[in-house]
Amino acid sequence: MFNNKLSVVISCYVRVLMILLVLALPQYAWADIAEMVKSHLSPDGKALDLSGEKIGPQGAAELAKMELLSGVVTINLQGNGIKPDGLAALGNSKYLGNLKNLDLWGNLLGDEGVMALVNSYLKNLEMLKLWKNEIGDDGIRLMAESNNFLRLRTLLLNDNLLSAEGAALLARSVNFPKLVTLSLFRNEIGDEGAVALAEAKKIPNLEQLYLGQNMITDVGAVALIRTKSFPKLKLLELPQNQLGQDTIKAMIKYNKDGRIQIITR
Repeated sequence: MFNNKLSVVISCYVRVLMILLVLALPQYAWADIAEMVKSHLSPDGKALDLSGEKIGPQGAAELAKMELLSGVVTINLQGNGIKPDGLAALGNSKYLGNLKNLDLWGNLLGDEGVMALVNSYLKNLEMLKLWKNEIGDDGIRLMAESNNFLRLRTLLLNDNLLSAEGAALLARSVNFPKLVTLSLFRNEIGDEGAVALAEAKKIPNLEQLYLGQNMITDVGAVALIRTKSFPKLKLLELPQNQLGQDTIKAMIKYNKDGRIQIITR
């Protein structure tokens, strides 16, 4: 009898202890994030580099609550796995209104994460890095139709899931008037996507275009080389595509003065 009662008491004690531990976890997580931010924040309070810290969605949610970040202009969250929920929390933060540069490389965002971004209060972004986030054409459609990116100067979409449709959506959008640098490296836009970009009419300030490893042949390359859609273009990168003699001839014919640096290898 005594042993049974002791067993029940121990069992209850263990359950209570487990509950207390679970309740305490967010507090410890908050303390960890707070200390991490303090140690990774620049002396002037304008730049926060948490690359590779793996803070996850909960960590991102804690960041969003920090008044300490009200002066931050640049945040690097490379490889943190914040996922759509974490980005939604950051996007709705009342302390990140000054944010201009956001690096979200490798954060498992997908198109759902883009939805969180376009529904956010982050309307002052000038640089947005979305490398390797499994973003497809649906995500690009959301961006193309949003007015959150009117101040964006640099958009990096390397290593995602864009097809010709995604490239065409970007090309037709009127919501990237200040874009200077666009990178779609390692997607699959093909000739159709390259031609669509060459026919873009609403990205007049583009200076750098990176389209390496995109299944582009001479057809798409020639269209880009001879286009007049980008009067300020200084750099066109087309390495790791299927380019031949027609591309070389177009470079000689349409870029005689060497105004544009064209890289094909």
